[in-house]
Amino acid sequence: MSDISERVLDVRHAPVKKYIVFTADDVSAEDTITIDDLTTINLALVADRSAATEVTQTVATNVITIGGSYSDIDVVGLVIGV
Repeated sequence: MSDISERVLDVRHAPVKKYIVFTADDVSAEDTITIDDLTTINLALVADRSAATEVTQTVATNVITIGGSYSDIDVVGLVIGV
């Protein structure tokens, strides 16, 4: 076996993304969570802390809107963005 040298064709430096872990208490359907430290959320994961299940949500700019039929749940989330 030989060590094959690679040939770099292109390198692009993406902007550095920020990630934030957050919690929110007493969240219900149609509530919004605004992440003030970001202007754009590229990825959002939100989970019900007691059931350990993913929460239905939509994202617009830096605002997460809770969907589904949740009522007064505590959530934990992870967002990545700029």
